[in-house]
Amino acid sequence: MIKNIDDYLIGVCIGIRFRANFSIGDSLGAIVDKILYDKKAYFNPSVFPMVRNNSSEKILFNDNNNDRLTINNSNIILDLFFDGSFKLEDYDTIIEKFNETIIEGIMKHYKITEINRIGIIKRYLFTVEDLADSFLAKTIGQTIDGINDINLRFSKKLPTADALIKREIFDYHNAIFNIIKHADKKELFMSVDYQKYFQPSLTSVSEMKFIEFSNIVDNFTDNNSLTWINKNYLN
Repeated sequence: MIKNIDDYLIGVCIGIRFRANFSIGDSLGAIVDKILYDKKAYFNPSVFPMVRNNSSEKILFNDNNNDRLTINNSNIILDLFFDGSFKLEDYDTIIEKFNETIIEGIMKHYKITEINRIGIIKRYLFTVEDLADSFLAKTIGQTIDGINDINLRFSKKLPTADALIKREIFDYHNAIFNIIKHADKKELFMSVDYQKYFQPSLTSVSEMKFIEFSNIVDNFTDNNSLTWINKNYLN
C-alpha cells in the first residue's frame, strides 16, 4: 500500500492559457529580463541558463535536465523535473514562486487578462513492488495473452462550487490521467493533469486564486488518485 503518493512525484508542469494577446510579443524581452534578473529571482540563470528566441515566443530552458519556461502570446508554461535544479522537497516553494513571479508579477504588471484555463500536471513514477504487473493484469484482464505494456488515458469532469451556486458561471474542473507501463520495466508512470476552465474568461489575475487551486489539485491527487490506486491495484 502507498501511504504518500508524493513520495513518487518526479516532476510538475504549471500552465496558464489566456486569450491571444499580441502586445506581449513586444514585451517578451523585458518579461524574460524580469524573470531571470529581478532581485532575488527564483527562476534565475542558474535554473534557466539558456533562452531560445523567436518572434512570438521565448523559451527559458536547461539542456541538462529539460526544465523549461515557455512564454508566448497565449500561454505561460513552467515544466520542471525533480532530478536537477529542483528536488521533491522544492514542490511547495515552486508553487509559491510561480504565483509570486509569474501571476502576481508578470501577469499583473503586463495586464494579462481574459484567462481561459489554468492547470497543474503532477508526474509520478511508481517503483512499488508488483504494482506495474498488477495494474497490467487488472486492466487488461485474462482475455488477451502476452501483453506486457500499456498506455492508458482517461479523464473525469467535475463541476466547481461557483458553477453550482452562481448564475452565468459555467466553470469546471477536468482531471486527465495518463498511465504508462513499458514492457521492459517494472515501474509504472502516471501523470494527473488537473485543469480549471473559466467560463466566462477571467477579467483579472486576482480572480484566478492560484494557490487555492493548487491546494485543490494536491487534495485530489493525495486522496482520490491515491485511494484509486490502493483500492484497485494494491489491495
